[in-house]
Amino acid sequence: MQLQNRTAYISLFTAAAISLFVIETFIPRPVPGIRLGLANIFILLVLVLFGFKEAMMVGMFKVIAGNLLIGRLLTPSFIFSISGTIMSVVVMYLAEKYGKKISFVGISILGAEAHTTTQVLLASRLFLGNSSFLYLLSPFVILSLITGSITGVTAYWLYLMVERRINFA
Repeated sequence: MQLQNRTAYISLFTAAAISLFVIETFIPRPVPGIRLGLANIFILLVLVLFGFKEAMMVGMFKVIAGNLLIGRLLTPSFIFSISGTIMSVVVMYLAEKYGKKISFVGISILGAEAHTTTQVLLASRLFLGNSSFLYLLSPFVILSLITGSITGVTAYWLYLMVERRINFA
């Protein structure tokens, strides 16, 4: 694939991730602190189609630009978001690279679980210095299983739609 086409697709997926990140802030949340993570659909697509470095770049742009647009840059919310995103991309990369039989949904669930676990552990250390927040881990992990499944199914559906176009671009 030509460099211009590769850059164009990664830019398109980055813009989509940022857009979904911002749009998702307007969706009411039944549980505080839990988001659907729809922007991660595009991070997973970039990881599978282009690689780790590109996926991490999309993730960082999503968090920085998204938080800048919603007015949360350099807030505790931003710190949780960026730490969860970094850990999520790393775990999804390891699952995709070494877990050859793991599906899109499985990779997405692992990424969602890593994101949630990182955020709960960070909250536990930053705000209370003890394990009080760890009681939230069980329900948040269950919710991450659901949101990770939705993200994984959607990412796989989009992958099937764009894979041919990207390979022949």
